[in-house]
Amino acid sequence: MGLIYIDDLRPGMKLEHDLICPNGRFLLSSGSVLEEKHIRIARSWGITEAHVFGMDRETLNLEAQAGFSPETVASVDAYMEQLYRFADLTVPAMSEIHRINKLMLCNRIEQKGADALPKTPAATEARLPKGFTKGAVTADSMVEKEVGLASFPDVYYKIKDVLSNPTSSASHMADVVEKDTSLSAKLLKIVNSAFYNFPSRIDSIRRAITIIGTKELGTLAVGISAIEAFKGIPTEFTNMRKFWRHSIACGVFARLLGVHIDEVSTERLFVSGLMHDIGRLVIFRTLPEESAYTLFLSYKLQKPLADIEYEVLGFDHADVGGALLEKWKFPSQLVKNVRFHHSVKNIHLESSIIAAADCMAVAFGSPVTSSYIIPSISKEVWDALGISTSVIANVVTQSERQIDEIEDAFFG
Repeated sequence: MGLIYIDDLRPGMKLEHDLICPNGRFLLSSGSVLEEKHIRIARSWGITEAHVFGMDRETLNLEAQAGFSPETVASVDAYMEQLYRFADLTVPAMSEIHRINKLMLCNRIEQKGADALPKTPAATEARLPKGFTKGAVTADSMVEKEVGLASFPDVYYKIKDVLSNPTSSASHMADVVEKDTSLSAKLLKIVNSAFYNFPSRIDSIRRAITIIGTKELGTLAVGISAIEAFKGIPTEFTNMRKFWRHSIACGVFARLLGVHIDEVSTERLFVSGLMHDIGRLVIFRTLPEESAYTLFLSYKLQKPLADIEYEVLGFDHADVGGALLEKWKFPSQLVKNVRFHHSVKNIHLESSIIAAADCMAVAFGSPVTSSYIIPSISKEVWDALGISTSVIANVVTQSERQIDEIEDAFFG
């Protein structure tokens, strides 16, 4: 007998304890035999785990692995050993991510063959420019230069004015957004995607604001508009479509995790995830040779890029991203989310959500660099979230469609 997760519940299993919803609502008593409808209702009410007689997670995991050939399991183990070399698998959240990732990769190989494992292309060899001195450039000095380079669309400033004006109404926000046809189209695609999963189609910005709120839609609009400031990054430094897919994935995972946490703004979490690596683009544009070197060194040493940036530059892209968003007068909580998403010294709830989401985005198919090392979630970071690891499988299940649809909304 033991605790198992919602995806492993099957008709015929017998409950060891009462089944209670997250809001405290009673669903089934201990001793009840589960039926298909019980599992469906439990899932729809946000239940992610249950205690049942005669089952435990380890047994179910071994049974799941036994469904694959030994050769498949061995090849995935060898592949994942490299990916998770810096991950602390004693942290329950990392162990669960590793477990799900392994089963997904085994399934992919059995369906599509050994070549279905993601490839990690070699990084182009690079060197530091002559005369480079660590500390000569700071995150703040880079941001001062970047502020002069970045050209935000006018709608960005208009949206921020509406959000900061206490007398503004939903109608004011609609008037601003509707004048930008490109932004309106992207927002409506997102609102009508699996991201919100509304039962009927939303056909106007005014209707969207009525349903999700002025502040929430404005936050999404600000994040989308900010992307426009970073067009034209040289393609030799990064694949921009891959970069933004990772950013979108991080935002989606952050929002899905946030659904299980009280008193957080899921739209702000999405935009924080979308912006979390914006400092990388500043470094790409301001220090192109040094950036190429840190990417190469990260690949060569198979170490996280943020660690290499600190060793080489004296700061990392989170420092730069936080400083930039602060200069652009983004909301202070969003600035913190970006600035501290790699920090283990400054544990904040929302920045911890972004850190966990970043890990999941890389693990489940949306890495941003060729080093492709899974960033580890520390025990302190996961504990700050205050949620069970049982939510992870459900979040992963929901994420793929949302990531694809939002990427399509942004880029077609």
